[in-house]
Amino acid sequence: MTIVYFLRHSIRDTTVKHEMAPLSKKGKVLAENLVPYFLNQEIQQIFASPFQRTIDTVKPTANALKQSINLRDGLTERRVGHWVADFDAYAKQQWEDFDYKLAEGESLNDVKSRIVPTFNEILSSTAGDCIICGHGTAFSVLFYELTKGEFGYDQFQTLTMPDVFIGKFDHQHQLIQFENQKLHLLF
Repeated sequence: MTIVYFLRHSIRDTTVKHEMAPLSKKGKVLAENLVPYFLNQEIQQIFASPFQRTIDTVKPTANALKQSINLRDGLTERRVGHWVADFDAYAKQQWEDFDYKLAEGESLNDVKSRIVPTFNEILSSTAGDCIICGHGTAFSVLFYELTKGEFGYDQFQTLTMPDVFIGKFDHQHQLIQFENQKLHLLF
C-alpha cells in the first residue's frame, strides 16, 4: 500500500495578484506548524507545483525530513486567465460546466488533462509514501476523478489553507481510502 499526503498550500499573500504569489506571514507560520505532523509519517519523496506558495508550504517539512522537493508542472493551479473579482461565482460556473473557461484560462477539463497523468506518473514512480503539495482547484479536480465524483463542488468549498488529505492506494494504484486529516487543531 502507498499513502499519498495531498497537501494544499498554506495561506497566500492576497496583496500579490499574481499566480506566483508567496505565502502571507500567517501562511508561513502555518507551514512551519505542519512539520510535527509529517515527522511522524514515513515520507519517502516530496513533490510540489512550481508555484512559490506550494514550495514555501512544503519547504519546512522537506528541510526537517532532509529531502528535496521534486517540482512537477502538471500540479500547477488552474490558470484563470485574468484576475476575477467574484471568484466564488466563477468557480461555481466551472464546476457546473467542466469546459467553461475565460480567455487565456483553463477549464476544469483542461486541468484534469494534466493533473491526472502527472499524478499517475508520481504514483507509478514512487517507492513508498509521499507528499504532493498543490492547489485547491487542481487537487479538487483530481479528487473528483479519484472518488468517481464523490468529491465535488461542495467539498471544494470546504477546503482550508493549508489542508491535508490522505489517499491510500493498493499495489494496482487503486484508491482504497480517502480522507481529510482535519489538522486545524495544529493552528
